[in-house]
Amino acid sequence: MDGLNAPLEGGRRVRGEAAGRPGTPLVSIVTVVYNGAATLERTIKSVLEQRHPAIEHIIVDGGSTDGTLDLLRRYEDRLAYWVSAKDRGIYDAMNKGVALCTGDWVGLINADDWYAADAVEQVVAAVKDRDDINIVHGDILIHYPGGVSKVKHARVNGFLLKHWEMVLNHPTFFVRRSYYAGRPFDAELRVSGDHQWTLRAWMEDPRQFVYLPRVLAHFTAGGASMTIPLRKVLHEGARVSRSVGMGPLGVFTGQVVRTALYVPQVLKLKLNQYLGRRR
Repeated sequence: MDGLNAPLEGGRRVRGEAAGRPGTPLVSIVTVVYNGAATLERTIKSVLEQRHPAIEHIIVDGGSTDGTLDLLRRYEDRLAYWVSAKDRGIYDAMNKGVALCTGDWVGLINADDWYAADAVEQVVAAVKDRDDINIVHGDILIHYPGGVSKVKHARVNGFLLKHWEMVLNHPTFFVRRSYYAGRPFDAELRVSGDHQWTLRAWMEDPRQFVYLPRVLAHFTAGGASMTIPLRKVLHEGARVSRSVGMGPLGVFTGQVVRTALYVPQVLKLKLNQYLGRRR
């Protein structure tokens, strides 16, 4: 690769410094970002403030032009690795990030979101001596525009996961790194890649999930996944249904459920935005 097209990179790994601590499970945290200078520092600090002693934080930037790189260089000595290069979207960047991980477990937290203070410690404790578990998840605290915050509990419901949307909270996911092998996100999807990935894992074996009924992450409402038009919701939903092997009846059922629940979901978002402005 010539110098003009080579990705920018930095972090302790570039200097040959290894992550981890002997005898302690290493947890990899991946943050995907593009022009996220306004919020990325909060995400980084939430990882640095975790009490678990063995964490590597990897940041995959999509070629930002807004000051994100300046922020990454400022935290150079505290990040395991960062890289900046063009990508094909959020799920392509997530795949790149997972491939860079060396830990036993992998968490994915985007630049608009941040971890609860003890998230990693609680996850590691929950999976100790649990070789049957590949995926840990919990609740999120959603922060709506205007200042309203509400806890969103994971809906551990196979029907809704299969026929509606991502009813589990992906910012809280910690996945055994070995489980990601051969199971990438679909980079062609705009907002449903995490849903598709999770649905496949659930259909494989729901017993490999463990739910922690507590807030593990903070989520900023109003992003692409919460503002996508119904037409695109149905388009991606049908693609997800077909990709996991559903026939015409399963695809049709999903379209009916998504249409019926779309309006209440949008109204809920609008209501919380309105209440926030009224405060």
